[in-house]
Amino acid sequence: MIRFTSTNLRPVLTMAGGFRRALILEKDFGIFIRIPDDHNPGEWLKAYAEGCNPRHDEDWEQNSDGLIPGISYACMTRIPQDLWNRVIYDYHDLLVTPFDNTVLFEARPFEKVWVSVANYRQGIERMFDQSCRHYHACVGDREHASWRFTALCIIDKVIRLDCKRAKPDDHKNFDFALMKLRDRIKTVTPDGKVQTLTLMS
Repeated sequence: MIRFTSTNLRPVLTMAGGFRRALILEKDFGIFIRIPDDHNPGEWLKAYAEGCNPRHDEDWEQNSDGLIPGISYACMTRIPQDLWNRVIYDYHDLLVTPFDNTVLFEARPFEKVWVSVANYRQGIERMFDQSCRHYHACVGDREHASWRFTALCIIDKVIRLDCKRAKPDDHKNFDFALMKLRDRIKTVTPDGKVQTLTLMS
């Protein structure tokens, strides 16, 4: 099965239309899901599968051939709403199995990424900075909308981190920072409107 993370999928799946929008699973120069970019007419947004991005993965060609044999493949499809929700709101991975004229989808909890104590603490700091310092620097709906999207992308990446050598206080700080950022996100609508909710200080 081909694995896509919420980190890579979020920009594609949150374009106008959400889960109702048709997308294309394609193998060409790597394996990716693509969709027209509403903000740049004539351009495409692409979410690459894990291990299949020519820009970042050394063995992308071998990995792509192992997942989809042949030179190329393309199939237009839609993601079911329940799986879309699990990717967008629960940060699940999307597993894709292509056939000739159809695609099967499955959502699973994200895979952990084991990192050093220093990197784990950097993730904690990123969440605290985003929920406090960067949020309070926003002025107007556009900046708040941008802040919200960035915050979601940070969680996409950081929520996967874990560290076997981290102290109990590190894990508590991680959970608190994640909760605080998620609570802060709830106060901002996708179009940048700020709502009044009670947050933990």
